[in-house]
Amino acid sequence: MSFETDSWPYVPARLQVKWDKKRPVRVIVMHDMEAPEKDKTAENVARYFQSAAAGGSAHICVDSDSIVQCVLDNNQAAGANGVNKDGIHVELAGYAEQTEAEWLDAYGLLMLERAAHAVAQYCMKYDIPAIQLTNEELVSGKKGIIGHYQASAVYKPNKGHNDPGNGFPWKFFLERVQVQVNVYRNLAAAKDAEELIFTQTGLPKD
Repeated sequence: MSFETDSWPYVPARLQVKWDKKRPVRVIVMHDMEAPEKDKTAENVARYFQSAAAGGSAHICVDSDSIVQCVLDNNQAAGANGVNKDGIHVELAGYAEQTEAEWLDAYGLLMLERAAHAVAQYCMKYDIPAIQLTNEELVSGKKGIIGHYQASAVYKPNKGHNDPGNGFPWKFFLERVQVQVNVYRNLAAAKDAEELIFTQTGLPKD
């Protein structure tokens, strides 16, 4: 199955490490950009990641109407100590101080749906379940989704990041991710079934 990852508009971040072999991705790390909910926030932060002032990077930046890739999937981002070598880092427009209601406003719903599509594709691509890990599960090496704040709590040294914040709607977001995972699984199963039919019958494809 093909995915949109690595095919979104690419604004290469200054800080990324190229891997010559396949990178062992096991976690998806959710961040917020500490930037306003506006329609060009993903593009603006992606350009910031290109600057000398940027001390980090992420694989993708997501706002209400776009996804911008800053680090290619198999490259290593500078997103959070402890989960850079094996993490996919996703930046969302907004602030860690936002309440759940603010995350779920009209802008946030559009952005979270777009992000859920992206994260679901990463889940499929790397066989990652659409669940949030506990800190203990993160340490144990399990696959899943975490917040940047969890990496800060588990791995040292870290700068005490708390994004995406206490108000982030994890239950809502993970449910949307799972819905999209199911959609992609059904599409993949339908494609496999079609391939099997054509293989067994020898019928030409349209």
